[in-house]
Amino acid sequence: MIAATSWKRFAALGTDFARNYRNDFFIRTETNIIVLQVVYVLLVLLITTGSIIVLYHDIVGSIAEVVALILTSNTPTLTSSAVLERLETLRTREITIVVTLVSVIAVIFGYLATHFALKPVRDARNTQKQFIGNIAHELRTPLSIIKTNTEVRLLDADITPATRSLHESNLEELDRISNIINNLLSLNTLIRPERVPFENVDVVMLSRRVIKKLKHLTDRKRLRIRVLARLPHRVFGNVFALEQILMNTISNAVRYTERGDVTVSFGENTRGQIDISIRDTGIGISREDLIHILEPFYRGDTARTRGNGTSSGLGLTIASELVKLHRGRISIQSTPREGTEVIVTLPAGTDENLAETKK
Repeated sequence: MIAATSWKRFAALGTDFARNYRNDFFIRTETNIIVLQVVYVLLVLLITTGSIIVLYHDIVGSIAEVVALILTSNTPTLTSSAVLERLETLRTREITIVVTLVSVIAVIFGYLATHFALKPVRDARNTQKQFIGNIAHELRTPLSIIKTNTEVRLLDADITPATRSLHESNLEELDRISNIINNLLSLNTLIRPERVPFENVDVVMLSRRVIKKLKHLTDRKRLRIRVLARLPHRVFGNVFALEQILMNTISNAVRYTERGDVTVSFGENTRGQIDISIRDTGIGISREDLIHILEPFYRGDTARTRGNGTSSGLGLTIASELVKLHRGRISIQSTPREGTEVIVTLPAGTDENLAETKK
C-alpha cells in the first residue's frame, strides 16, 4: 500500500515536471544546463580515468620492455636515467592529451550552456519586439481616424474658441502618441541591420531639412537653430536613419530649451570621421540622469518638473541604436541650467564607398 502510494506520488511529480518542462522555458533552460553540467563532469571523469589506465599500461609496458632488454642483452645500454626520461615522456604525452581533451570539451559545453542560458532572453526579446510591432500597427488606424475627425471638426465655422482650443490640444496629444508609435516601430526594425541600404549622405543638407520640419516648434518657442558648416560633410550611412538621428537629437535640444539657441556644427576629426555636435542652452541634465539618459523611456526628474511632457523617452535611445548601426558612437555632456551637448560621431563617406554602392 505504501509502495503504491509512493509510486503514484513519484509519477505525479514526473508528470508535473514534464508539463513544466514543455511549457516553461525557464525550467527547461535550468534543466538543460544541469544536464550539461552532469554530462560534462562525467566526461571529464571518464577522460581522466581512461588516461590514468592508459598511462598505467604504458608505464608497465615500458618497464617490462626495459627489463627484457636488460636481461637479454650482454651489455645493457639502458641506464636508469634513460628509463626515467622515457617515463617522463609518457607522462607528458598523457597530460597533454588530457588537458587538450578537457579544454575542447570545456569550450563546447561552455558554448552549449551559454546558448541554452540565453535562449529564453532571445525568445523573450523577439516576442516583445513582435508584440510591440503588432500593437503599434494596430494603433495607427484608430489614431488616424481620430485625428482626421478632429481636423475636420476644426474646419467648421460654428466652433467656439473653447472647443477649438480643446481640439487643438487633442491634436497635440495625438501627434505625441503618433511620435511614440513611430519611435517604437523604428526601434523594432533595428533587429535586421543587414537589410539597411547604405550610401554617401550629405548630413549638412540633411540637417537643414530636419530644421525646416521643426520650424513650427522653434517658432512657437521663439528659438533659433544655427548650422555651422563651411563645407558639405558626407557620411556613409542610411539616409532615413541619419535623418532620424538628427531629428531626435535636434528636436530633443529644442524641446528642453526655453531661451537662447541651438547650434548644430559639423567637423572632421583626426580619425577621418564626421563629428556632429548639437549644443543647446537649455535646462541641462543632472549627473544622476546622464547615466541613464540613453535607456528606453527614461526621462529625468528635471524634464518632468519643467513640464516637457511631449517627450516619449525613446528619442535618444533610438538615436543611440541607429548610431551603433552605423558603427559610430554618441556622447553627451551636460551642465544643469547651462545646457547640453550631444556629439554624434559617424564614418565619413568616401569615393570607395560611393563606388561600392553603385555596383
